[in-house]
Amino acid sequence: MNNRVVIIGRPNVGKSTLFNRIIGRRYAIVEDYPGVTRDKIEAKASWGGKEFIIVDTGGLIPETKDQLIREVKKVVENEIPNADVILFVVDGKDGINPLDEEIAKYLYPFKEKVILVVNKIDNLKDEKIVGEFYSLGFENLFPISAEHGKGTGELLDEIVKRLKEDKVNLIEEGIKVAFIGRPNVGKSSLINAILKDERVIVSPIAGTTRDAIEVPFKWKDKSFILIDTAGVRRPSKVEYGIEFFSVGRSIKAIELADICCLVIDASEGPTRQDKRLGGLIERRYKGCVIVANKMDISPWSKEELEAIIRKELFFLDYAPIIYTVATKGKGVEDLLECIDIVYNDYTKQHKTSFVNRAVHKILSEKPPPRYRGKEIKVYYAFQESTKPPTIILITNYPDAWKENYKRFFIKKLREYLNIKFAPIKLVIKGREND
Repeated sequence: MNNRVVIIGRPNVGKSTLFNRIIGRRYAIVEDYPGVTRDKIEAKASWGGKEFIIVDTGGLIPETKDQLIREVKKVVENEIPNADVILFVVDGKDGINPLDEEIAKYLYPFKEKVILVVNKIDNLKDEKIVGEFYSLGFENLFPISAEHGKGTGELLDEIVKRLKEDKVNLIEEGIKVAFIGRPNVGKSSLINAILKDERVIVSPIAGTTRDAIEVPFKWKDKSFILIDTAGVRRPSKVEYGIEFFSVGRSIKAIELADICCLVIDASEGPTRQDKRLGGLIERRYKGCVIVANKMDISPWSKEELEAIIRKELFFLDYAPIIYTVATKGKGVEDLLECIDIVYNDYTKQHKTSFVNRAVHKILSEKPPPRYRGKEIKVYYAFQESTKPPTIILITNYPDAWKENYKRFFIKKLREYLNIKFAPIKLVIKGREND
């Protein structure tokens, strides 16, 4: 992909702050704590009439034995050959750090692409130490304050001067699929298996993913936006700070998604937290696929596990179940097929005449209980919208519809409207609301 700008540097030098400044919104989590960004995050940006892809990478620590940082380094190594511009960010307040020197050696073969960005230069006093950074061996040096925006305009002028194309292609529209689940159930592994690429960092350390990462993807000529989220733990276990924002983004991902893949650990079965997450999905009327991952270490057969899931997650009765082993790529094609089927139901639109026939068929088979001795009537019905399919009923006694009858009614509606794998939102109104 052309016009690709990659931000690189050791942890806590302000890469995510610069990323957010360039794209003009708070996308990457920013926290005064080393190693907050671990996955690669990318977005479209523009300056001076030119578009480009800006990529925020995890903090790079060369030659470390730490498994997580090795994975971050691997992501960075994959990015450098594809970059048109490399923004090597250093901390102007700290001065040159030994890690900066290590990274500089690593980047030196690509020096024609490198712009050295000396961040956190907020005043004249800070500017006095900028000159020492030329010893890192790069000619193009820009002192900036990403937090306050100082110098970023000049930096962007230099970036776009080096770009060949005016426009870039980044899939920004498509079926939005959020992968939701507790920490360490395999959400990132599933996305990597779908992409056949290590786009999202995978680690056995719980809590590796902190941002909600949006990854464009095409399959069978269909566009998807895959959203990897931070694993959501019970509220009492969530401390204010990085994880607080991560959980908020996971919930926001549910709200923004068309389809939620609720990933559960097949070796444990559904937990109380899985039920809570399932409840969030159901209450927001989202299409859902239940993904039982790690089937290779499950103590149950598929049939046994299905019975357990259906009992524990009974309120997601419309959600199909897919069994996967993400680390081996097993079940991934089935999952994509399933997402496509659910999305078709989630976006199904029916004519008013068809909806009315279905409604009156259900009422003739089993009418709602009488209200104060009077018959409950439905004057007419229609489908108002999709995502989710929303059915409006106009009735004489809207308050008389009991919850268990409504559940029965929705179940039959899904059958008659052939919406088997998506929720239906039922809105009951009186004539005065028409």
